[in-house]
Amino acid sequence: MTKKILGVIGLFLLLAYFTTLVLHISANFEHYQWDFRTHRKAGEIFASGQDPYDPNILFPQAKTTFLYNYPPVTLYFYRFLASFDYKSAYHIFLFAKCILLIGLFYFWKREFVKTDANFLFGLFCLFAFNSAVYRDLIAGNINLLEQVFLWIAFFFYIKQRLMLFCVFCLLAAGFKMTLSFFLVLLLLVDDKKKYHYFVGSGVAFFVYLLVQYIIVPEMSISAFRNAFAVVSERGGIVPSTFTLLSDIFKWLSNNAGVNPPQALQFAVLMVPVTAVVFLTFKAHVRLNSLSAENRPMINVFLVCLVYALIHPRLKDYAYILLIVPSFFIIMNSRFTKVNPFVFFLAIVAVPPFIVPGTEFIFAFFWNYYTLFVAYAIWGMYLNEIFTAAESPSGAPFFGNV
Repeated sequence: MTKKILGVIGLFLLLAYFTTLVLHISANFEHYQWDFRTHRKAGEIFASGQDPYDPNILFPQAKTTFLYNYPPVTLYFYRFLASFDYKSAYHIFLFAKCILLIGLFYFWKREFVKTDANFLFGLFCLFAFNSAVYRDLIAGNINLLEQVFLWIAFFFYIKQRLMLFCVFCLLAAGFKMTLSFFLVLLLLVDDKKKYHYFVGSGVAFFVYLLVQYIIVPEMSISAFRNAFAVVSERGGIVPSTFTLLSDIFKWLSNNAGVNPPQALQFAVLMVPVTAVVFLTFKAHVRLNSLSAENRPMINVFLVCLVYALIHPRLKDYAYILLIVPSFFIIMNSRFTKVNPFVFFLAIVAVPPFIVPGTEFIFAFFWNYYTLFVAYAIWGMYLNEIFTAAESPSGAPFFGNV
């Protein structure tokens, strides 16, 4: 009884803390949600008949250096928000994201983590991966809406309702095309129609892009061009495997005079990418041999981790995707001694303390801390699967799911 009361108090304190964060973001509308400011302005420029993909038009009006890189049809969403004055639109967008976040918390808890540890899960959601949730709220990106579509898609995938999985997966990819990657989950199910769904979804997504190209060819080309242009972002803003290795090569060039050819750099980059994909596929095969009842959900979590580890430009707020897979393995791993330590590593956000003479090491460590935690979580899944002792039912122990 006492434990339950403490849990309720803890959850109340977390909610109070979350409320103060939202009020802080709401009050400082001139400083936060910079992505929203840029995207709303792009919708306004589009409504005026100008080209929002042209930086010479967008930058002076939005007072930003962020390009608009979503497909042309998405401009209608921001055009609607541009019909309100900026302050009203800012608060509408922020309020909508808070509703989506609270809904996601409930949905995650009920359908995926299935835990009574509300306080621990709430704590993890707020602080995991260098406070990815807070970073999302202050950035003002469309990411939370995409997450809602994705997790609804995952829900239908686990329930073997593949048509609805495809629909919501494609909706998630409507803004950021890389999210269509999750259609690969179709290839991991035991369903005779999986290839039909996979090809059909691919064709539908191609038609979605083709129709836009036919109607507004120049804007469609500009969207792709801008999407490739933003890949150059670095450091803690984009803690991905690609940017980590790129920064290492840049340091070698600037400080050691070593400048490997682009072909060699690409080959080095493909080593961790290939290793992640190969080992995860082996884990999937091993999981199939164990006949785990929760196999579809574990496959979803594995693919989420693969996406995060091989994505060339995974933004800091996009690590929200890994909150549920990370919490699940930490709470259900058989190796209970290491779980509290990993939980702490996942939620800690300590300012970098740099010892003189070690600037390079610490700069990389803190800029890519969330990426290293993601690799640790991925390693926990592989270790759990490859070392799983079979129970009498033939299923590895991943908790009572």
